[in-house]
Amino acid sequence: MAVGGLEFLVALVVVSAILPALRAVRARQGLLAACSAGLLYSLLPNLISWLTLGVFVLSGYAVGRALRSRPRPALAGSYLLVLVAAFLLLKQYSFLELLLPAPWLDHPVAIVGLSYMLFRQIHFLVDSMQAQIDRPRIWDYLNYQLNPFTLVAGPIQRFQDFCGSWHRLEPVPAERHEILITWLRILLGSIKIAGLAAACLFAHEKIFERMAHYGGPVPPGTAVAQFAALFYLYPLYLYFNFSGYCDIVIGAGALLGLRLPENFDRPYLSRNLLDFWTRWHQTLSFWIRDYLFTPTYKAIAEARPTWAPSLAFACYFLAFLFAGIWHGSTTNFVVFGLIHGVGASVVKLWEMTLVRRRGRAYLRQYLQSRLVRTAAIVLTLHYAGFALLFFPDRLERCLIPLRVVASSLRLAAFG
Repeated sequence: MAVGGLEFLVALVVVSAILPALRAVRARQGLLAACSAGLLYSLLPNLISWLTLGVFVLSGYAVGRALRSRPRPALAGSYLLVLVAAFLLLKQYSFLELLLPAPWLDHPVAIVGLSYMLFRQIHFLVDSMQAQIDRPRIWDYLNYQLNPFTLVAGPIQRFQDFCGSWHRLEPVPAERHEILITWLRILLGSIKIAGLAAACLFAHEKIFERMAHYGGPVPPGTAVAQFAALFYLYPLYLYFNFSGYCDIVIGAGALLGLRLPENFDRPYLSRNLLDFWTRWHQTLSFWIRDYLFTPTYKAIAEARPTWAPSLAFACYFLAFLFAGIWHGSTTNFVVFGLIHGVGASVVKLWEMTLVRRRGRAYLRQYLQSRLVRTAAIVLTLHYAGFALLFFPDRLERCLIPLRVVASSLRLAAFG
């Protein structure tokens, strides 16, 4: 069942009509749990996938409860290593072909949304060990992990935030205006996915395949025009598709009483790469900040205070490399993450240089300049677009448009 598809919308209409009629919160929870089970039934292809999912999720709950009762960093670290190793194996990361026998990677396990489950599980483990979660019930935890609105592609929500609405399940107010606004958001999300994103992807694929099958020299004007079309079409497709999905699930969750975090805030108007990642896929960005970048930087600052400013750049590289690898199992995602790591590091280096040479008062004045802001937005948009050239497919295919343009310009310049 595709989010935004006819089956999804019909099911949403039916469930949103039934749920307010159920007076007991537990009955409403049971209805949503049944929806989760139905969605899982449509997504998991075989028994071994069900069993693997069960072990993956239930082990997280058991270890989280153990860490809540008695915080043990050694247990948390050991389990996280096993958890991440299992995730890499289940997702069949390409570098494992160099380390493991082929039969280990040729398995029938397929679990949709495993990447998001991993982050929710780490949320739960760390927050449990830090006593931020008070005696979680397995019923709440399972519905948190298997929430039908965040199961496939997020947003990534904290367990505490989920429980805040899960324990009440109060749908949007019955006022006509609120309901219409919520349904309008769902409709706009559907238009983004089925209309705008689909059109951008169709055009992108047609142009890409044309460039991929060129058998000889290409006129420079044609090559550059086609490259420019690919360059702008894919970021538009990705934005319309993902933000449309988020509009639908956030609106659908609100109709049934589940409040989900926002995930987008005009990302293509960002003034630098760090600003971009506070606007694009916000829940992923905040997760990486809270659970990877900040703890790593804090550990360095406490152990080697004088090294901290310089090693902050290494922390940025680590964080963005992780973000890239998390998106997919092939080499192109490593390149995507490294490009963003370079961009973020350059931003911080530039700001540090301005402060060192001109002072913080000048930096504030610099950041308030309308001309600087406009130039920064344009530069950031194109830098992020360049990184996305390496997002759609394996590295050898992502390089095809760049090779076509390079060869056509070389031919024009040197004959």
